Amino acid sequence: MKIGILGGTFDPIHNGHLYIATKAMEQFELSKVLFIPTAVSYMKTGVSSANDRYEMTRLAIKDRSKFEISDLEVFRGGNTYTCETIEELRKTYPDDKLYFIIGTDTLFMLEKWRNYEYLFQELIFVVASRDNDRLDQQKEKAEELKKKYDAKIKFLKANQYDISSTLIRAQFKVTEPAYRVKPDCPDTVIRYAQENHIYDMEEFEEDEIIALLKVDLKPKRIIHSFGVRDTAVKLAEIHHLDVEKARLAGLLHDCAKYLSTEEKLALCREYDYPVSEIEIKNPELLHAKAGAAYANKKYEIEDEEILDAIYYHTTGKPAMDPISLVIFISDYIEPGRHHSDKLDSFRKIAEETLEKCAALILEETLIYLNSRPGNQIKAVDPQTRQSYEYYKLYLEEKE
Repeated sequence: MKIGILGGTFDPIHNGHLYIATKAMEQFELSKVLFIPTAVSYMKTGVSSANDRYEMTRLAIKDRSKFEISDLEVFRGGNTYTCETIEELRKTYPDDKLYFIIGTDTLFMLEKWRNYEYLFQELIFVVASRDNDRLDQQKEKAEELKKKYDAKIKFLKANQYDISSTLIRAQFKVTEPAYRVKPDCPDTVIRYAQENHIYDMEEFEEDEIIALLKVDLKPKRIIHSFGVRDTAVKLAEIHHLDVEKARLAGLLHDCAKYLSTEEKLALCREYDYPVSEIEIKNPELLHAKAGAAYANKKYEIEDEEILDAIYYHTTGKPAMDPISLVIFISDYIEPGRHHSDKLDSFRKIAEETLEKCAALILEETLIYLNSRPGNQIKAVDPQTRQSYEYYKLYLEEKE
């Protein structure tokens, strides 16, 4: 027989797993596919209990006659090593061909696995790629492994199915009805997870926030958000501030960037945030205020310092608290920014004094805004002028 093997934490199992297994069965004419939930993976921490993940996997495949579940790893316990699993499977399938289904990232990690040379002898690896942009690199790596180890590697022909267990866990945690999305799992899995409160957590993990942001933001904006996060963390460490608050505020500062004007205005009304005439005429200016509301409503951020940092990250305000200062500055100087020839200087000054750096940024911002054609000057937010009037004192002190 030709046996497919799909292993993983399955936290939770989702329709992407089932799609890949189905396509592998069709393409390679497999007799069946074994789903093998891990017990404890040495590569992952903080996963749901093995029993819950096993049960969700069982429920997901119970009506599919050629899909089976194996408890080899769940009941073996301890760290999970694929070589030990294959040794056990060989007792049941001594002469059968074993097709081991992996993702793109795993292809580049195979040589780090325990007893990988044994695995190259025993398995036919099936690569289910989710990244067409790296297909040439994947094929090059496959050829390298074939030459070095006589590895048997095939590529699965399937449509992109860009879903992750991380995003699904985040979707389970969203409590606000307006932002709930049905997780991309079989209904039996959704019911089990909800009834047993598998993903009921008080806070989102960082990787779950990132997964949700990738839905809310465009790729370039995600890269910018990572830059702001990393810059904010660095400045918080230098100035002995709360690093986790800086990290979250940096990640989420632009979370409402691509909401519609109507959605931004509705959030501001709901949270009683004032909206000026300038903001109504230039609704792109609303994303900071709306972002504070959105961070609270969808991402369940309740910390006032984080919300303030998001609210004021474009205009600043007089006497900002330290986290707001850090985010205001980080948004301007993060490594992906190239809009000013003074950025390198600002980056050095930010490590010495946040207030002076904020003053210089506000000064440069006002010079830029006031240099635009007359019909655009109206877009200068009065809050920016007020912030500069406050922080320019830090420039005068150094004269």
